[in-house]
Amino acid sequence: MSEIEYLALPYSSDREEVMVFRAEVSDFIFSELSKEGRVIYAPISSGHHVARQFGLPTDYGFWQKMCEEFVSISKKVIVICLPGWKESTGVRGELKVANDKGIEIEYLDPAPYLERLGYEGIDSEGRGIRTSVRRHRA
Repeated sequence: MSEIEYLALPYSSDREEVMVFRAEVSDFIFSELSKEGRVIYAPISSGHHVARQFGLPTDYGFWQKMCEEFVSISKKVIVICLPGWKESTGVRGELKVANDKGIEIEYLDPAPYLERLGYEGIDSEGRGIRTSVRRHRA
């Protein structure tokens, strides 16, 4: 059986700063779970930077086939429960594949990770609200 755990979270937005924030959260949680020895595939961490640099689309329609293939070979889907995750087309699609294939689903509260990243919360538009200190750096 595969050891891959797929990291799902809402990403697409009309606001670039929301997508940048969500990618930062994905990157940080990906790194923290990887430090625990877990085998994580984080599509936002893989695709966000490439999409921005080379002009690829950021909507789920473009990434859907790739995401669904990775979900289907994963042992678990980890949903980062940022605001909008329940409405996210991508997260809903990924959960459908997981449910159809009997793949375990874990729901992860991002609050402890956000605090360590130096965020005290998320505003009504989905952007992180910074505190004065970033706690994850040594």
